[in-house]
Amino acid sequence: MEKPGEPLRQEPLRQSDQFWTDSRGIRRNQQLTRQLNLIDIEILDHGYFIGDLQWNQFNVMSPFSRIYYMIADHGWLETEQGRMDLLPGYMYLIPPYTRVNLRTDARIEKFYFHVTLTYAGVDVLEGINRCFCLPLDDRLLSDVIATFSGSSLPDLLQLRALTSLTLSEFLRRSLPDLSQRLALASTYREVNAYIERHLSAGLTGRDVCQALGLPYETVRRSFRRDNAITFNQYIKGRLIQEASKQLLLTDLTIQQIAAGLGFSDEFYFHVTLKYAGVDVL
Repeated sequence: MEKPGEPLRQEPLRQSDQFWTDSRGIRRNQQLTRQLNLIDIEILDHGYFIGDLQWNQFNVMSPFSRIYYMIADHGWLETEQGRMDLLPGYMYLIPPYTRVNLRTDARIEKFYFHVTLTYAGVDVLEGINRCFCLPLDDRLLSDVIATFSGSSLPDLLQLRALTSLTLSEFLRRSLPDLSQRLALASTYREVNAYIERHLSAGLTGRDVCQALGLPYETVRRSFRRDNAITFNQYIKGRLIQEASKQLLLTDLTIQQIAAGLGFSDEFYFHVTLKYAGVDVL
């Protein structure tokens, strides 16, 4: 069983600082400024939740990260690494595509966020495939609840800031080193951005390189070497992620989602999602 708050690794996530002084004598960190503008946090859903036995779900695998702030009662996560108890006074992070069973034997009370954390267009928490737990500061919880009750622009900004603070705590104290993943995201920033803008079942790695004026064979080899998957495998994965998000977060039918993503064969689309472990009704 995972012990609450037990750190996995504590390593710096940022590349080495690059300080310089401009003509007015202002000392700047160019590397930090550049990286800040590549980070994006999207809050897809949030809420104060009180549940009973109906909360029990099996083989949950979401295309976004889940943050739980436990408030009262008890639940647990069943994961490939074993059982992790959901206890008041602790907060939890379930990275995207981490398969879990959500369990309670009576009642569970928590506040939650569903979020994505991207760097240069890449979800940096994807592929970790394990859950994390940290002690929950009473002030953080009270600030989250108080801000959730408001609706002004300051409230919205603070709620976003509290989400960022929570993620930074997990990154600093529990998660494995992500510096290599950040470096790869930065290296392939232009490629990833084009794929996001033109994501479609008909898109290929050759199409991407041709549009960007890049040598296909060179980029194809380096992409596979650096990412351990091919161009087309990456595009297929992004299609599955986007379809999963739309299934979960919109009222679109599977037929509409398939058409919107350029799938001419709805049955193939359905089979592709099921094979990837996506729950398709």
